[in-house]
Amino acid sequence: PVFVAFPPSALALYRTRPDGSPRNVWQARVEGVERHGDNVRVHLDGPIVAFADITPAALAELDLMPGRQVWASVKAAETHAYPA
Repeated sequence: PVFVAFPPSALALYRTRPDGSPRNVWQARVEGVERHGDNVRVHLDGPIVAFADITPAALAELDLMPGRQVWASVKAAETHAYPA
């Protein structure tokens, strides 16, 4: 077993399942939203609990709020595996 970690800035959020190159994709629910410097940190709950840092413009465009369902994606190159 291993632990896999990635920074919040590595996550991309979508309202619908993304097409194309994203391979590491899962559905999540927005648990919370808070300002984090110049960005917004989105707390995601689901099969993978994670945080995503997005711009305020992306927050508005995606119309994110607690309870909203989203798709999350992270590039494999942005992940780091550690022994469990």
